[in-house]
Amino acid sequence: MRVIGKTLRILLCIAALWFGWTAFGRSAGEVVTLHVSSAQNKDYYPRLWVVDARPYLWVRAERPDRDWLSALRERPRVKLSRGGRSARYQAAVWERPEVSEDVDALFREKYGLADLVRERLFARQTVPIRLTPR
Repeated sequence: MRVIGKTLRILLCIAALWFGWTAFGRSAGEVVTLHVSSAQNKDYYPRLWVVDARPYLWVRAERPDRDWLSALRERPRVKLSRGGRSARYQAAVWERPEVSEDVDALFREKYGLADLVRERLFARQTVPIRLTPR
């Protein structure tokens, strides 16, 4: 019986941490949904932070091994849902270190402490993605 109680407490703590982290990320600023379709017609809907750098928007993958990032490379035409509106974009992955640094600085400016916490807590190698309106 004690094992079940202990397991239940651990699961509840994990759930609380997950929901707390999710709420922290959302409260930090704007979250958008990117619709990406692979060549095999598998759909991905990553929820991401976004920054404006007119005339472009920038989003980023936190790691280069994200499944949806491979799909985006195959089919760079995407749809972004933002503030109840959707628009189509042409995505371009930028993997040059100087671009990553500049884009990361834009995210740090917009999302502040939340971005800093993510950077410190998780090993990440961000991949910036420029979205050009179509």
